[in-house]
Amino acid sequence: MKRLCLLSPDREHALAVVKDLKSDGIQDKHIYVIARSSENLADLPDGGPEDNDFLPAYERGLAFGGIAGLFLGLASISFPPAGIVIGGGGVLLASVMGASVGGLMAGMAGAAFPNSRLKVFEDEINDGKILIMVDVPQDQIDRIEQLIRQHDPDVEIEGLEPPPPVLPE
Repeated sequence: MKRLCLLSPDREHALAVVKDLKSDGIQDKHIYVIARSSENLADLPDGGPEDNDFLPAYERGLAFGGIAGLFLGLASISFPPAGIVIGGGGVLLASVMGASVGGLMAGMAGAAFPNSRLKVFEDEINDGKILIMVDVPQDQIDRIEQLIRQHDPDVEIEGLEPPPPVLPE
């Protein structure tokens, strides 16, 4: 899959592009639309997981929390508190607990911020344009680009690698 990103000048243009994508067989779960908060997106798909920075923050939290838990577990082996001896299972448990807590806390904090992967589109979105992202299979990229160019021949379509799904489909 490849994620195609394009900026629509207004809501009507975005509606027409999304309608054509859906009629071409692209499922709703593969279309994401992001605009500034004052924009009415009632008939358009939402940004879904791409609307905020939850997933990238969650991944960073997992890594940092796991490392912190590992060090805490190793420290508890080196300096046993109150004479309690903790084995390798305690280190593993501390690592898993640290990763869990770190991922959850960082993810919740990241949900309050816009997606950092889409920073390149931030100025255009703030100027009133609407970002449309669509995930398409590699063999259909040219056909989908032609479909999009029917509405605006000069549109710039950028490709991004979509993040891997959290839950397999």
